Amino acid sequence: MVHDTGEHSHLDRPLPNNAELADVLQAIADYLALDGQSTYRILAYEKAAALFREYPVSVAELALRGELRTLPGVGETIEAKTLEYVTTSSVGLLERLRQRYPEGLLGVMRLPGMGPRKTRLVWEKAGVADLRDLERAAQEGRLRGLPGMGEKTEANLLRALETLAARAAGPEQGRRLRAVVEPQAVRLVTGLRALPQVVAADYAGSLRRCRATVRDIDLVVASIDPAAVMAAFATHPELARVEAQGDTKLAATTHSGLGVDLRVVPPPSYGNLLQHFTGSADHNVALRAHAQRRGYKISEYHVEHLESGRLIPCATETEVYELVGLSFIPPELRENQGEIEVAERGELPSLIELSDLRGDLHVHSDWTDGRASLEEMALAARDRGLEYICFCDHSQSLAMTGGLNPERLRAQIEAIRALDERLEGIRLLCGIEVDILADGRLDLPDDVLAELDFVTASIHSGFSQSPAQIMDRLVRAMRNPLVRSIAHPSGRLLGRREPYALDVETLAKVAAETGTFLEINGSPDRLDLTAPAARQAVALGARLVIASDAHSPKDFENLHWAIGEARRGWLTTSDVTNTRPWEEYGRSNPGSEPA
Repeated sequence: MVHDTGEHSHLDRPLPNNAELADVLQAIADYLALDGQSTYRILAYEKAAALFREYPVSVAELALRGELRTLPGVGETIEAKTLEYVTTSSVGLLERLRQRYPEGLLGVMRLPGMGPRKTRLVWEKAGVADLRDLERAAQEGRLRGLPGMGEKTEANLLRALETLAARAAGPEQGRRLRAVVEPQAVRLVTGLRALPQVVAADYAGSLRRCRATVRDIDLVVASIDPAAVMAAFATHPELARVEAQGDTKLAATTHSGLGVDLRVVPPPSYGNLLQHFTGSADHNVALRAHAQRRGYKISEYHVEHLESGRLIPCATETEVYELVGLSFIPPELRENQGEIEVAERGELPSLIELSDLRGDLHVHSDWTDGRASLEEMALAARDRGLEYICFCDHSQSLAMTGGLNPERLRAQIEAIRALDERLEGIRLLCGIEVDILADGRLDLPDDVLAELDFVTASIHSGFSQSPAQIMDRLVRAMRNPLVRSIAHPSGRLLGRREPYALDVETLAKVAAETGTFLEINGSPDRLDLTAPAARQAVALGARLVIASDAHSPKDFENLHWAIGEARRGWLTTSDVTNTRPWEEYGRSNPGSEPA
């Protein structure tokens, strides 16, 4: 269905941005879930909301041009609701749903441990209409008599509410996954570099330091014609609006709601500006203090020699650091974690690179919750230049993923071995992501695990257990000699679930003792172990693996995100086991006998 956009040319208000449209569709999806509507219908709105939220150009303009259905998964219904909101600022369906349910119920439903059925229950039986009502009901013990709810449920909900409040007030509020922001930053930088007036351009800030989450995009440009650069950049199709524009500075917002700050300096000062906007605040404070001890003053435009007053512009970051007696500090290390002292001694490590990885030891397939066949995943890994991968689908307790019981696992082993015989250029290994159950047992018997090349163990349930219980489960798993690694050790999901209380020191010491590897999981919302934990683990003698946790061919890109976290943790190739050929470490584990 193609729409004549001429009829909308009279609109006298700003078009809604992509985030606003996404919020409308997500609200419809949530209300439909409360209403008990079909999963298919709910998912259609949820998928469209997720697509709109991060789409780089204006969804509203696409709708007005009749081009919205060119986007994947957008059908006639989504198109109609979007156009309705763009042209009238409301959607009839959403207004009717809002009249049926208190709006505060959506916050209740999104709280971990709730969901649509429990939310309807507490609303209808306990009068809970929002999060404050829920907190009072739990504190007063009014939920424990409801079907399927008890004192433990009330305690868990109160903890979840505390976590939600802390997160809302914390420094991570308003941040987005690096994996979401970086592709847009790359496109913006590519557009800048294509301008004839631009000598150099890059993104800076926490994104360049490879932080797991990012608040905005900082762009740095070298040019002798900043006015021309900003005039051209202001018309970039991914910018929704320009908030402010001066002689050398521009602030804008993308259609996905990200803030963008552009700074332009003459080419001789490019290194000064890039260094200034890349380092964390703490790193830059420490660097200025170091420079002052050396008789220099560092600014975003030059380095000043204090005794002579001479101003020294630096075209590269290397010049900035060398001028004050330091070796070049990689962006990922600029967090004031000892890097300046180590750079002064010339002892910074040679950080691991993506090209150093030879294999991936945590890959899923459509035998459980993956979205591609064994062969499709193998070919994608080979195309990425990997020498080997290990299929580690889920074990049987995770029924929602179609987890493998012993019979299906043995059938998969046969399929992998046959495919390995047939495919050239990559080695295929048989493994499992075995669940560590709430009582500390592994989800599959040892005689089955013994048939595999590699076993990674992980926790997917019982997150509310005490720190001692969590650590007992992990330690028991590591002391089983058939377990080769611990996957996503802290269990965090960025923006959705806090990590459980992980004792990194104990984890690392037992890992070193048993020869069990600790994983840096590359899923963009995990990146777990974190950089500080990984650095601490290596210092205590543990060895790590870097894994994609890929569930589709494109997910091998997760290795890129994991490498960023590893570099933030000061890791080198000698710290990461899968930088070596499989033959050098395969199968054997020097751990103790099974518990």
